[in-house]
Amino acid sequence: MIRYFWIMIIGRNYEKVIKSVLKKIKPSEEEVKEYNSFMDYIVKELNEMTPKDIEIKPVGSIAKGTFLKGDADFDIFILFPKSYYVRDVESLGIKWAKEFVKKLKAKRKKIEIAYAQHPYLRAFIDGKEIDFVPSYKITDSSEVETAVDRSQLHTEYIKAHMTEEMKDEVRLLKQFLKGIGIYGAEGKVMGFSGYLCELLILAHSSFLNLLESASSWKNPCYDIEHGLSEVNMREKFKAPMIFVDPVDENRNVAAAVSKTSLSIFIHYANKFLKNPSEKFFFPIRERINFGWMKKQLSMRDSKIYLLEFDKPNVVDDILWPQIYKLSSKIFDNAKRYDFSVFDVYSFEKKKGEKSKIGMIVEFEVHSLPKMRKIYGPPIYIMEDVEKFIEKNKVTEPIWIENERILAIGKRKFCEAKEFLKDFIKNREKYGFPPNLRKINIKILETKDIVKKYPEYLYSYLKVRNIP
Repeated sequence: MIRYFWIMIIGRNYEKVIKSVLKKIKPSEEEVKEYNSFMDYIVKELNEMTPKDIEIKPVGSIAKGTFLKGDADFDIFILFPKSYYVRDVESLGIKWAKEFVKKLKAKRKKIEIAYAQHPYLRAFIDGKEIDFVPSYKITDSSEVETAVDRSQLHTEYIKAHMTEEMKDEVRLLKQFLKGIGIYGAEGKVMGFSGYLCELLILAHSSFLNLLESASSWKNPCYDIEHGLSEVNMREKFKAPMIFVDPVDENRNVAAAVSKTSLSIFIHYANKFLKNPSEKFFFPIRERINFGWMKKQLSMRDSKIYLLEFDKPNVVDDILWPQIYKLSSKIFDNAKRYDFSVFDVYSFEKKKGEKSKIGMIVEFEVHSLPKMRKIYGPPIYIMEDVEKFIEKNKVTEPIWIENERILAIGKRKFCEAKEFLKDFIKNREKYGFPPNLRKINIKILETKDIVKKYPEYLYSYLKVRNIP
């Protein structure tokens, strides 16, 4: 009886939270009408500007009816028959999109060329973001020429299978993922795409059903269309999470989801089910407690530096994987010199049109003695032993430990900051990714990080706090 009563109370809490969240994230009828009207206008105008064999097709969350209130991006595909060359698809599609934006009456207009596998036009018009994507018209995944071609099939699939009730469940999932910081398949986030959210709801019917399932996930596998077994899926795709694309059995929709993002979702699914709250959807931004931060820094006995540089003019999906690769290079190369990196945390701070990238690097071993122990070959490999003695200027009496000859050498770096300076100076030697080789990188010490980037240092320490 007590258990039944408790289940009823928790159930009411779910219902209360979900109703409240939906009120905040579901677009009004007026907003839906406004966006659909604007979408229809774009399609009509482009249809008049383009030849008859070109089709203008809305795709994405607005076309599927799964967008969040005040967070609608317009995705317009300019579809070409296969008779066009790829170069003409790109150049003509962008040309027509530019002409449309030029004739559009608006207070604020801005365009930029963005890149997926191929270039497309991104326009910012009075607060609305519109992507004009040239693509081939296809009816089956076997006809795919470029990665974006599938998007038209995705839209058709979702529209054909998703009920109106499910669209609200998708909205809940999207906002939940935004709240816990893992919404988006881009290289910066490595999380859940909008399409993956839609498919997960199709697979589970509701947000709560999905969380119940996710609470016991390890390496989830889904195929809702092709009848592949789990063994088949794991052989076909090597990824922490697998969701076979209903329109293409050779594609994993969840390929972008990292182990970290998957683990974060599992963790917060469990937390929400135990104690439902709106804070998972709308996390409260905590005020910086400088006293607490000062105490944390003094307790750590570590060294924290920040690598700071202007964000290069490179699309995020290319830039952020390179930033994460640079993090790995810091870990690996610091280890070579006997330093130990505790963690690296990267962020982007936007200021108007420009952005700064910061990489917080914390060393748990940051200061070393001048001498270092050098291990030589086994004593019975005489030729190598003689070379080792000559190279390291070893004198009698010889230092032998177990079966190896040893020597004492001088360290190249005794302080972690010296290593970081050399790391930045000799970028090719340390394997810097291409887009980070020529930028100006500054090293900031902890006191400067506290002054310039306190919110990011605070976030870093809150996750890695000493109790």
